[in-house]
Amino acid sequence: MAPSAEKASGRHKAVRTAAAGLPAMRFAAATWWAVAMAGQAAFGAYIVGTYGVATLTGRVATWNRVFPTGYVRDQPLANLIVAVHVLLAAIVACCGGLQLIPALRRHAPWFHRWNGRIYATVAIIVGLAGLVMMAAGRDLVGASQNGNVAINGVLLLACAVLAWQRARAGDFAAHRRWALRLFVLAAGVWLFRIGLASWIAINGGVAGFDPRTMRGPALLALAAGEWIVPLLVLEAYLRAEKARAAAGRYAVATLLVALAALTGFGVYRALIGMWLPLMLS
Repeated sequence: MAPSAEKASGRHKAVRTAAAGLPAMRFAAATWWAVAMAGQAAFGAYIVGTYGVATLTGRVATWNRVFPTGYVRDQPLANLIVAVHVLLAAIVACCGGLQLIPALRRHAPWFHRWNGRIYATVAIIVGLAGLVMMAAGRDLVGASQNGNVAINGVLLLACAVLAWQRARAGDFAAHRRWALRLFVLAAGVWLFRIGLASWIAINGGVAGFDPRTMRGPALLALAAGEWIVPLLVLEAYLRAEKARAAAGRYAVATLLVALAALTGFGVYRALIGMWLPLMLS
């Protein structure tokens, strides 16, 4: 074989080696995304079907069936902040996943840009409203979760701003990384709920926390996991994309398939145990 042909063959082999495992990892990521999209759509429908309908029909006091401090008489401003946080969360749940569809980015860039602007803006508003609620003692979660929820909220705000700045600067590689971090952090509230539903189902009932005060080690672990685990998995994915060895990509693909199954189980348990009963009552 001629030296030039040997060099060309070596380059092709290096390209194949570098790309090995990428299709499997991307397929696994798409599988998790599909499950997550279905779960977040169900969560968005729950928000609209309970809090949204109650608000439109003037029955805001019924918020307290699930959210004990959701509506408090003679506190109009605080009630408005709670309403903004809860109702706009439906937009966050429904818009985020659309940003991750490659076909939309390629064939409808205008939609990707405007949906991204809406998504980031609403995520910032929801995050700020949540932090104000906790500071005012109007949080839904118990004290054992507040610290981690606050960390999640602050990180969400930072990622939203950085994703926006990188897009405006034309650094789309960095924009993608920060936007993905924003997506997983904005899903924290949803992840906590499907994690809680899974925990209750696995234990055959409430375990590791007091449902009256919403305090306990199980809730502390779930609250920490809602931002630590997604960020770690995402970081593993981003690093595996750049790695030369294929082993890491196959490992991440396996992890994502397992997480897709766990996510599907959590969505199912939350749907039948939390969301549907309240929507239908």
